[in-house]
Amino acid sequence: MSPVKNIEELFLKIFKITILVIMGLALIAILYFLATAAYQFSQSPKEPAPAQKAPEKTIGLEDLKAYLIEQEKRKNSKDEVPKQQVGDKPSLLFLEDATTLFRCSESFARNVSAVVENTDQSQRVENLRVWVERSVSGSSLRGEPWLKSAVTFACMVLADPSIIALKKEGKLGAVFYPTLEFHRHMWDQIQAEKLRFEQAEEKRVSSERASEAARVALAKAAAMSYLIASGIAFALFMVLALYLLGAKIETDLRDINASIQARGQQGIG
Repeated sequence: MSPVKNIEELFLKIFKITILVIMGLALIAILYFLATAAYQFSQSPKEPAPAQKAPEKTIGLEDLKAYLIEQEKRKNSKDEVPKQQVGDKPSLLFLEDATTLFRCSESFARNVSAVVENTDQSQRVENLRVWVERSVSGSSLRGEPWLKSAVTFACMVLADPSIIALKKEGKLGAVFYPTLEFHRHMWDQIQAEKLRFEQAEEKRVSSERASEAARVALAKAAAMSYLIASGIAFALFMVLALYLLGAKIETDLRDINASIQARGQQGIG
């Protein structure tokens, strides 16, 4: 065999080996792309952590004491019953709660030996009921829950020994209505904070769900890209396989042709 022929055979072998390596890499790529596409297609949105409830806050007695003492220092705390406006008519709405508050205030007055205004008790209860009704309807943050809490808190304060002692010592001025005002202010503040917290939690959940939906959509799109890449790798594999098959056929034909020529030369000889 001539040197040229040997070099030709060497380069053909190197080329075939290179093609085989490329085919092997293409086969690995096919498996990788298919596995990755399957994984991406299997992605599903993860449910975010449920919206958390706002932490419960209570209206503290110590805060009220500081408030009442500060009010006494400023001398602007008045324990006057709000006057009933002309045209108001007696009503049974909130009458039971107003009566409970009135009884607690009367008990407190007796405990501290305070001078009670000599007016019609029914009128004082009605004035208190009107104040309660206006307070309840004055904000969407209140309603029945606020009223029940206010009654419980006010009666608890008016029966507290430390409050009674401070009143007797002259460290406190008015107590009843400032207590109700303090409770109403603190209730509104707590409920507003609670509302903001829960709205923020709802926004967080919505945002996380939207993010998960976008992530899954991107995963599906990536899966399609991997499938396309897998198809390209498979097509490359098949083209190279066909080329090797054609090269093999050509080599076999050349060997057959050389064998025939060799036999023909032997016959002639």
